[in-house]
Amino acid sequence: MFCGSLLFGMTAACTGDGSEEEPTLSSSQVCDSTLSPSSAKSLERLASTDRFTELTGTNDLGDSEKFSLKVAAKRLYRRPTERNACWIYKAGDNKGIPFLIIEFEPAAGHPSPEEQVRKANSDRLVYPLGSYAEINGNIGTNLYFACSTKGPEGASPYVWAGMFSSSGQLAPGSAPEHRMAILNDVARAMAEQLGCADEAALPARIPEPVKR
Repeated sequence: MFCGSLLFGMTAACTGDGSEEEPTLSSSQVCDSTLSPSSAKSLERLASTDRFTELTGTNDLGDSEKFSLKVAAKRLYRRPTERNACWIYKAGDNKGIPFLIIEFEPAAGHPSPEEQVRKANSDRLVYPLGSYAEINGNIGTNLYFACSTKGPEGASPYVWAGMFSSSGQLAPGSAPEHRMAILNDVARAMAEQLGCADEAALPARIPEPVKR
């Protein structure tokens, strides 16, 4: 469901005019400089490179596509194609396919950790992190955290953070915990921006996945 919103957003966000030159970033500079040194290294291991670019230009409404925590928090309740997501590309890759996409949206609830642990397998890992966290194969990484926010149509008690990994771009043998570490760092920073860091209680270092 949530990976679908990422894929849906890909179509719209890739329609920028492309006239703005993309600056090359280090791993510690991506996603509004939210990654810790260890998570920056995780990104480098996943990508087999230490140079990246991000989505630039504007969307259909004329809003900047460049990711910032402030803008992402402000647009949290907008439609998926109007939200501010972090699109990471490998520098020099001219295919136009993002390496990672990280986005946020308000959520009314979250999957049951206990139930999902029973369904977990070698391709699906559940982490005792936030309200619910999982890595699903080589594509989806999801993290729900407690964060009371209010939008035009009411309040939401949680925020969902999702990370989409483009198929075939992850370095062979890369560990799944690298992806969760990256998502957790960006989610922690978003919780700070939204004023719910204490409520979210996301740790600086991720724990081991739950064993069945």
